[in-house]
Amino acid sequence: MLNRIMKVTFLVVFVGLLVACSGSQFYHENIMRGKVVGIDNDEVVVCIGSEDGAETGQELQVYRYVWEGAEEEGDDDYRVDYVGTLQIKSVVNGHFARAISMKGNVKKHDIVELKK
Repeated sequence: MLNRIMKVTFLVVFVGLLVACSGSQFYHENIMRGKVVGIDNDEVVVCIGSEDGAETGQELQVYRYVWEGAEEEGDDDYRVDYVGTLQIKSVVNGHFARAISMKGNVKKHDIVELKK
């Protein structure tokens, strides 16, 4: 019982710290991550907005998860492929930004992350 209480307490503290960090500069410089939600002609709409710290001119790296299927139990079913780079051209609102592709073949549902 004591072990379970300690685990729950640790989880609550960890989530609290994670939420507190999401508004910090550390989060914006190291963790800011979102998704490609649409492509309209040459513009790419990403689910990263002003609330996430998105700013015009920032470069985002684009990744795609590709299903491989695990050969053995415990193996990874997915691999992560680097796809290319986007540059934010305008921040639409707190949740979305418009970007252009600088490199690669970006598709809807790809993962984007602040270039480090």
